[in-house]
Amino acid sequence: MLRLITQLVEAETELKRIAARTHSEQVVHKEATVREILQNVRSHGDEALLRYTREFDHIDLTAAELVVSPSELDAAYQRVSTGLLKALRLAKQRIEQFHRERIPKSWVQFQDKGIVLGRRYTPVDAAGLYIPGGQASYPSSVLMSAIPAMVAGVPRIVLVSPPNAEGKINPAVLVAAQEAGVQEIYRVGGAQAIAALTYGTRTIAPVSVIAGPGNIYVTLAKKLVYGEVGIDALAGPSEVLIIADSTANPVFLAADLLAQAEHDSFASAILITPDQRVAERTLEAVRHQLENHPRRTLTEKSLAHYGLVVVTADLAEAAALSNLFAPEHLELEVEEPWDLLEKIRHAGAIFLGHATPEAVGDYLAGPSHILPTSGTARFASAVSVETFLKSSSLVQYTPQALAEVGDAIDQLTAAEGLPSHGDSVRLRLQRYENPHIPQQQQQQQEE
Repeated sequence: MLRLITQLVEAETELKRIAARTHSEQVVHKEATVREILQNVRSHGDEALLRYTREFDHIDLTAAELVVSPSELDAAYQRVSTGLLKALRLAKQRIEQFHRERIPKSWVQFQDKGIVLGRRYTPVDAAGLYIPGGQASYPSSVLMSAIPAMVAGVPRIVLVSPPNAEGKINPAVLVAAQEAGVQEIYRVGGAQAIAALTYGTRTIAPVSVIAGPGNIYVTLAKKLVYGEVGIDALAGPSEVLIIADSTANPVFLAADLLAQAEHDSFASAILITPDQRVAERTLEAVRHQLENHPRRTLTEKSLAHYGLVVVTADLAEAAALSNLFAPEHLELEVEEPWDLLEKIRHAGAIFLGHATPEAVGDYLAGPSHILPTSGTARFASAVSVETFLKSSSLVQYTPQALAEVGDAIDQLTAAEGLPSHGDSVRLRLQRYENPHIPQQQQQQQEE
């Protein structure tokens, strides 16, 4: 069950321990297995994919069956309810609207003497999206990754997801993919799927960027292939940190904590409050809501290992502890959330006020729910349109503008011992100053 801590030093120690929960020796040892999988898929392509699918997913497929067929995509619509389809379309609308406001604009600036500077944004050629599967279903993750890629203008979007016990991908996932504009879908998961997206096989062509959450094998695979492809981030187990004051409802707080803890046994649910009474009543509410919880065993394990309730001196101390942890999800369940926001420096997504549970952001608020975890919110951001774009700098100089900086460039190239850099400017300036000298004569003068 959740532990109650009132000492600042102990709270800091526990938060650091929880943030580092994905760096255990057990996790590090899995890296050797992942390296082997990557190498085998790189060397043997589809053959290795099918072998690992038999070994890990216990499904026998042919290379042709890796591909989700058009008929299976069509049939998926018959297997989802009208209510779910309506919800998916509402979520798509909200998410797309948000990301269309986030598209970086290419720009060009014209300066004196004909200097032109700018930046040009273009999408990657292909994006690979990993969607966890097996016995679970995450159509929301499809929308949260595919829609930013679509809005960015990526011409080829590929989705991979592990098959379930019947060798299928959940129909809700297939419907969400089609609603988001994804048609190229493969039933393959784990590190082997990341390898296929990176190196390509006869069936699956390689991509430029891989995005989406997965288990530890998927995360390690993304870590190891980074550099050959781009990745969104190294996603770890999910986490929520709630800062609450005396105005917060303990029943709501308990539900929000359990909503995170029910993900898996590594999920983290943390409450920080300066109000002892709120802390104690939330603990009572958690116990009550757990009584008939369908995922009680898993949820209790998560709370016991990575759950925490901390009582602080004030909200400023709570904010400082939150910044130390840099949570994936941060809820500000306080009377004046926008005032407290000024003290927050690190968080993947911030939910403000009593009527904004994390679940709103998980499904349809607009921003992607694929967020930095395990303290990486100190330097990383959510999946967005920018994940699937890259920028090129634009530079144009006229002869006059080049002449004005020629001496400075000469000094800098000399200091770095790169004479040809200096020559590339100097020879141009000489030619511009004496345009009537034949090129051959200028070359002889230089020699």
